[in-house]
Amino acid sequence: MRILSIFLLIISISIQGFSQTGTITGKVVDKTNKGFPEIRISLKGDVKVRTETNLDGVYKLEVPTGNQTIIIQFDDEVQERTVDVTANTITTIDKVKLNVQYFTGIVVTGRAKDNSIDDLPIIDVGSIPSPNGSIEKYLTLTTAANSNNELTNNYNVRGGSYDENLVYVNGFEIYRPFLTRSGQQEGMSFINPNLVDNIAFSAGGFSANYGDRLSSVLDITYRTPTKFRGSVDASLLGVSVHVEDKVSPRFNYMVAGRYQDQGYLLNALPVQGAYKPRFFDLQLVANYNIKENLVWSVLGHFSSNDYRFAPVSQETKLGTISAPLSFKVYFEGQEVTRFQTITGATSLKWDVNKRTDLAVYAKIFNTDERETFDILGEYFINELENDPAKEEFGDSINTLGVGAFLDHSRNRLQATIYSLRHQGNHQFMQLTEDGLGYDKKGKLSWGLSAQYEDFFDVMSEWSLIDSAGFSLPQNNPDEVGLQEVVKANNVLQTFRTSGFFQYSQSFDKYKDNFPVQIKVKSFDSFGNKIKEIHYDTVERSRSQVTFNTGIRAGYTAFNNEFYVTPRATVSYFPRRYYINSEGTLRKRFVRLHASTGLYYQPPFYRELRRMDGTVNTDVKSQKSFHFVTGVDYAFEMWERNSPFKLTGEVFYKYMWDVNPYGIDNVRTRYLAENNAIGHAYGLDLNLHGEFIEGSYSFFKIGLLRSIEDLKNDDYMVYTNSDGEEIIPGFTFNNTPVDSSVVSPGYIPKPTDQWFTFATLIQDRMPGFEQFTVQLGLNFGSRLPYGPPDDARRKDTLRQKAYFRVDIGFGYDFLYKKPKPENRKKIFRPFTDIRLNFEVFNLLGIDNVLSQQWVQDTQGNYLAVPNYLTQRRLNLKLILRF
Repeated sequence: MRILSIFLLIISISIQGFSQTGTITGKVVDKTNKGFPEIRISLKGDVKVRTETNLDGVYKLEVPTGNQTIIIQFDDEVQERTVDVTANTITTIDKVKLNVQYFTGIVVTGRAKDNSIDDLPIIDVGSIPSPNGSIEKYLTLTTAANSNNELTNNYNVRGGSYDENLVYVNGFEIYRPFLTRSGQQEGMSFINPNLVDNIAFSAGGFSANYGDRLSSVLDITYRTPTKFRGSVDASLLGVSVHVEDKVSPRFNYMVAGRYQDQGYLLNALPVQGAYKPRFFDLQLVANYNIKENLVWSVLGHFSSNDYRFAPVSQETKLGTISAPLSFKVYFEGQEVTRFQTITGATSLKWDVNKRTDLAVYAKIFNTDERETFDILGEYFINELENDPAKEEFGDSINTLGVGAFLDHSRNRLQATIYSLRHQGNHQFMQLTEDGLGYDKKGKLSWGLSAQYEDFFDVMSEWSLIDSAGFSLPQNNPDEVGLQEVVKANNVLQTFRTSGFFQYSQSFDKYKDNFPVQIKVKSFDSFGNKIKEIHYDTVERSRSQVTFNTGIRAGYTAFNNEFYVTPRATVSYFPRRYYINSEGTLRKRFVRLHASTGLYYQPPFYRELRRMDGTVNTDVKSQKSFHFVTGVDYAFEMWERNSPFKLTGEVFYKYMWDVNPYGIDNVRTRYLAENNAIGHAYGLDLNLHGEFIEGSYSFFKIGLLRSIEDLKNDDYMVYTNSDGEEIIPGFTFNNTPVDSSVVSPGYIPKPTDQWFTFATLIQDRMPGFEQFTVQLGLNFGSRLPYGPPDDARRKDTLRQKAYFRVDIGFGYDFLYKKPKPENRKKIFRPFTDIRLNFEVFNLLGIDNVLSQQWVQDTQGNYLAVPNYLTQRRLNLKLILRF
């Protein structure tokens, strides 16, 4: 027995010696030093020993001791690293850099990814010259989103209203105040740019895991802090502060606060008066790792928007060169609006194993909104002298109209929304071709949500118009007639639920010894163009097809509506190669994609409220069919560190059960009837890259046609004995002798903007790179408008095109400065110090926001334009530590 025991002990020690292992760690990055996820790392000579990089490009591989070689492989690029591994130790390999750039949509090692939503390049949004400096402003300069109002964070996408856009932050859907009627009242966006880690955006054709809206998805992910950091942004318009830290391996947090006072900017509006806007918000993000694979997160937000305005006067020039007019108003009274919102949200994310992850999201949103104003305006419409030779040139020579108006409002809305959502993912696996391991095959995603809504809405508003001593409308002479009377007391408590299933997968097709023929154009020493053909062979070439298909279903209780909406996306990554500037054969990033599906938008409270304030709970979902197809193409130029990217999309949307609406400033007012059908189609082109080395610039062009046809909108036209159409206030002979029925047919939607162009250009001064320039340019063709009533058929007039240029000049104090210990003491705590000088509306263009309708002494209606802000200067200090 003693001999046997010694023998077993020797065998045990021997086995332990032979089975000793060590760990190799490292990081794989792309050519821009961004972590490259899901790159396969394997041990040379033993394919069973392998792993993949995580989302940050980091990997860990346990290998036997001794001299070992690992293989890092992506597509056609293979790199090897050899290290000496000792027992029970961690050996770190220097960073491995692949000669490609990681784009959302490149699928690696069998990864099936949702290609219906694209990541946007991360830039410093705070450096964009803009009065609000928000993520939404960034979208309008770089994507299919558009906005014709610098005072708001609203944006329209492919003919839809802002209410048709989905916005998520860390997986939670975000809401905004409901009563806002002007950009001046709106305040700051929920999204704090200083906390953002990733921006993903889709202008249509998005997948089933996103909610039920007609137009777009904006998906924001906040950072997960890894160390102590902070920032301070201060300007003439306000201040923003944030602090973040990783307190321990388990707990991290971010706290941010913003204060904004846009009185300085609003004083550039045509209406002169005392502006007192006071906006502030607080935001908290915290994460706690209960276990390594179980994370509890919290998102909290409080905002208070207090807007006070006492108008004094307004003077607007209108008319034509041959018939110039002046509209002057003297005001009394004031406006006071208060919006307070609170969002409390929490999530629990559980990575069950490498294949399955589960998450639960819970949220409470509460808003308390009050809108009160009594504003009396007394106006004069004057004809101006248009003869430059006369001394009275530009002065009033005749009074065409005298009148007054009184606007009154006492509105209050209180709402609380409770939501609970579950979401999960499961990754299917399959054996590799050699039968020794597993590849990811496909991914199943699912989700289920429930939401309870409680609205209490009291509305009391009206307008009185007195034109030349006569109250309008003129009915009973013993009564005072009011216009746009809204009286309502609404209570709505309702429930809705929705869910989805989605499956995504990729298919790789490899060809060994794939022949490549590339035509290259160059110039000889005499400047003559030379065409050369390069022949090469790719040892293992891959093309790829990915698809994503899913179905959503939902139910809304107030109208007892159940709906089902299937969606699908397919992408193809062909074999395309090019010769880079170093003469090396590389694979080119090209993606051809198409998306289609049904998109329903169950009505929210504002879509149920008619223009008279009453609620119609019979309104059903607005419905649309999307078809989007396009191409993404990346190419190298000018030996930049990162490639340029060109994207183009053609889209078509057919809409039915449309709930028509009108837009006044930022206020959207619905007819609350499913009584229209519509079409939207067009083209979007986007190009971005380092046009200036080291700085991203963006260019976009959009073509759009968005129209709708209302049911039962036929109307009668009466003609007089002169054969003229009778138009009260314009025709002298108003005695009808004949009539006819007119069907308006298709009319433009309020967001029908035929052509848009925008660019965001960033640069550094050659030789003095610490000096920077950022220029934002936005052009939008004329939007439709009409008289202030609910007759949508009349909204076919076109207002002035929108054109705005903002520019910022900056000085970067720490550009290429030495390490902190070698700097001056005052600069050592900071990682970034910049001072920006901004010019808003550089060209001083009078952009039109909306129209104000008044009547002259002849009973003719005039549309007086309401202009946006004039040129303003701003100074901004940006500190990062």
